[in-house]
Amino acid sequence: MATTFAYKVKSLKTDPNDDNYVKEATVEIFGTEGSVTKSLSCHCVFPGNKAGVTDFKSFDDLKKAEGEATIVDWVKAGWTDYKVKKLEGFVQSAIDKHNEKVTETEVESKDTSYSAAPTVTPDADSGPE
Repeated sequence: MATTFAYKVKSLKTDPNDDNYVKEATVEIFGTEGSVTKSLSCHCVFPGNKAGVTDFKSFDDLKKAEGEATIVDWVKAGWTDYKVKKLEGFVQSAIDKHNEKVTETEVESKDTSYSAAPTVTPDADSGPE
């Protein structure tokens, strides 16, 4: 079964001296697989100010339901696809752990028929002079 992910804005930090320009958003990432839901919070900082934004959204508009989707889009763009996948992977790992799903195993070379590794030469004794 595939995990579905949902993003919810947990909090916003704004600059009250710059028309409440959003400076930081904390988003909670929820992953649900079957009846198991796990989550993780992460933040994204938006450097700059209102003057540097071409399509400024008012804080009142951002507090509406459709504003949350806008903020989540900004956060995901700020994180880039790499970090989005990494964070979703952390949530998926929590789900897998809850479900006791084994996702990887480790086999040490001593448990194989590999040839022995070379012996490392120890450093010379650097005792008192």
